[in-house]
Amino acid sequence: MSQACALHKKFTPPRSEAKPRWIPPCLRRAYNTAVNSSGRRAADIMTDHTDCSIWDYRDNLRFDEPLGPDGERLVELSRARGDYSRERLYHQLGIDTDRDLLRSIPRGQYLLFDGHRGCGKSTELRVMADYLNHPDRFFVVFIDALKSLDVNNLKYSDLLLAQGEALADALKKHDIQVPSVYLTRLTDWFAQRVETVERTRSLAAELKTGAEAKTGVPLLFDLFARLTTAIRTGASYKEEIRLAVQDSFSELAEVFNALVDFVSEEVGRRGLGKALLFVIDGTERLRRDEAETFFIHDIHQLRLVRANFVYCATITSLTEEGQAAHSFDATFKLPIVKLYDKGAAEPFESGWNCLREFLLKRLPRGCFDSEETVELLVRYSGGHPRDLLRLASYCLQEINEGPIAEPVARTAVRRLSTDYRRLVEPRDYELLARIDASDESETPIDERSRRLLYDLVLLEYNDFWWQSHPAVRALPGYTAAAAKIERRAGAV
Repeated sequence: MSQACALHKKFTPPRSEAKPRWIPPCLRRAYNTAVNSSGRRAADIMTDHTDCSIWDYRDNLRFDEPLGPDGERLVELSRARGDYSRERLYHQLGIDTDRDLLRSIPRGQYLLFDGHRGCGKSTELRVMADYLNHPDRFFVVFIDALKSLDVNNLKYSDLLLAQGEALADALKKHDIQVPSVYLTRLTDWFAQRVETVERTRSLAAELKTGAEAKTGVPLLFDLFARLTTAIRTGASYKEEIRLAVQDSFSELAEVFNALVDFVSEEVGRRGLGKALLFVIDGTERLRRDEAETFFIHDIHQLRLVRANFVYCATITSLTEEGQAAHSFDATFKLPIVKLYDKGAAEPFESGWNCLREFLLKRLPRGCFDSEETVELLVRYSGGHPRDLLRLASYCLQEINEGPIAEPVARTAVRRLSTDYRRLVEPRDYELLARIDASDESETPIDERSRRLLYDLVLLEYNDFWWQSHPAVRALPGYTAAAAKIERRAGAV
């Protein structure tokens, strides 16, 4: 049976009322014995909070705030992403994962962490940063570009300023003092460059005043913070600041590198980490054209900074004719959670269990009328965590009180399908149906497929195979295209 058929397969629920009404046959034993990340049986989770009100859980469905490693709703999804492994990235950075020790100190590693929007990259990045930030491993400086900068108009020069602000903040928290020689070079550079432009002379005067009033790390933090704030808030002289930085970026990078070298030695001396590592989240929110500029055309400027970096990127950054992948030392993809192998009818146990737990940690079992309704939402998410939250949110928009019944869930599915219909051009359906009907090698990389991947119409699983989103496969345009391809195949 094809996966498209499996999507609509109707299972017969078991007669026993002692367990939920529906469990995929191949998962029934796993359902009864599976243990989630907190050590509790999956069956226990399913029966929690039977007297709940859906109004108690609406805030749990927000997907604009990534979870940290200690988040109460965090679910370990990595085991359900096919052959994905964090250890590959750790090994690239020189970490012996058997001993949890940095064995080979990297020198200027630039890594790219890639995946679909909403697939969990930001949460995964925070989990990895938490592990990496250890005296036996790295001193991690984490930057959230969504909070620090304007990702709707991001330039490479902006990011260097944000790196300086985040580094100064980390130094302040650990009470690390910076010798004046490094500070003087930075303040002199900024004052000279900013002062040359008439519209930014007032800012240059403020920088000079700050330099006189503050010393050490507080001065360093204030210097970078003023500039990043001006760029983030859209100050009238934002472009002048950018031009001043870009026109002599290599000079500023050298000054910054001297500071980075000092910090690297100091954190090692204090036992805070064996090397310095910047982890940068939020850059995956760049629009497609801006991502191409940032990760391909501007990468040589970014690499003038001699430090170790992990950047977050959209999936299309890696398919731009391979240019981004060639510009970084290594790239790592975070695949969508796998619910099926391509072309298979039997569900992938780990994926179903993980996404069921993911949903039920946000909306307990008592919020649903049956396990079949839970399964319906998981199935039509396609393994995409954010779309599973969208489906749940659509359900709550339809009702005043629970439980969420299957008709409500199907209404949510139709709404999600409508969302995707707006992103699909008529000529796309045949391409999508052809990819779905083919084996795993059918991954035609061109401008159209990059658009479909970016818009989540087409999803990438495991290492490198594609499948159209289940909500797209429910659209009439897709079913007609799929039927046409099936007729052609039958006629051969």
